[in-house]
Amino acid sequence: MNTTGAMKAATYAAERREQAARTGQPLARMSETLPSLHVREKLFVWVDKGRVRTSDGPMKGHEIASVLLNTDDETDSRREIVTPTVRDLRLLVRAFTKARFDTIDQRNAVLAARRVLDVALTTPWYSSLTIITKGLSARYWAPFTDTDDLAAWARVLGVADARSTTGMGDLYRLAVRGTTTHGALTTRITAASDRITRARTFPGAINDAQAYVAMEALGGQWKALCAVDETLRPYNLAARRTVAVIPQRQAREQHIERMVVPGGSIPFRDSSTVWVVDPHSPDADLRGGKVHGFGYDQGQFILEVDPETKGTWSFRSAYGREVYLVEAPFGGSPRFTRKEPSAWEGGVPPTDPVERIVPPELSLAGMDTTPA
Repeated sequence: MNTTGAMKAATYAAERREQAARTGQPLARMSETLPSLHVREKLFVWVDKGRVRTSDGPMKGHEIASVLLNTDDETDSRREIVTPTVRDLRLLVRAFTKARFDTIDQRNAVLAARRVLDVALTTPWYSSLTIITKGLSARYWAPFTDTDDLAAWARVLGVADARSTTGMGDLYRLAVRGTTTHGALTTRITAASDRITRARTFPGAINDAQAYVAMEALGGQWKALCAVDETLRPYNLAARRTVAVIPQRQAREQHIERMVVPGGSIPFRDSSTVWVVDPHSPDADLRGGKVHGFGYDQGQFILEVDPETKGTWSFRSAYGREVYLVEAPFGGSPRFTRKEPSAWEGGVPPTDPVERIVPPELSLAGMDTTPA
């Protein structure tokens, strides 16, 4: 994002927050359904007076950890953990450092959960560990400054007893459920969350690398989900994450699609993959193609796109009217396929030692050059 775009987006956000504060009511920010384990049973976990509480009653640290580490969608035992605030999650991380255990398996589960929770705190979203206030902050422009204040959210949304299981359940539904959904994007975010969980289950360089790649993919998918959101579109246009274009019907049918960019510039590069977001079909699959070229022609800024196999219709169905383009995230493609999981997904202790490449100057200084 360039400096001008960032300033325009910040100005728009400040205006919306000021409007919400003036009316005392939250304003809609996103309309997309947020990623979560929708059909799974919820386990609400919070901290009260220094003690960890759950909707199931008293639970030991390793028992909560086993719920968090379960990524098996084939069983009915999988559940989604829901915490009310970021502060509760930080306190939960602290509680795990003092968790008691009796067996080596329990110890390993607690340590793995700590590694997963550390990542969940830094990612923009984590499907299997939903933070209610983070979801509400994504859903609404808040009329107050402390967006991690669960009681304030409950007050303006008319939810009673915010710290009860019923109250947290109501706030969770208000945060997650939207009016539109791009299921492929939310599914990919959930899949990336699960990959991180599996990778962080065991320590080691291979698993850390897999977790990092999954975090990059999750961040890109989350940005894409925000970019395609209809309600958040004015903000994304100001930030230049979304670009308005008008596809043009050419005198002779060409494979390359040509479109006018009223804004006069684009944030894409040559060969960037872009998706078409059609306001007439907000729930349509995201398809598009690769940027073929751009520049001025007779005073108009023109963008040319080489459509993917199933992306041609996305352009041709919009001839003469305004649609929006967003850049596909890292590792994304217009066609969402169901590939078999890779044999090297992380989450498995490495059987072979990782060879350490030591620079010659460190070797001369006496550093061990044998495999770690």
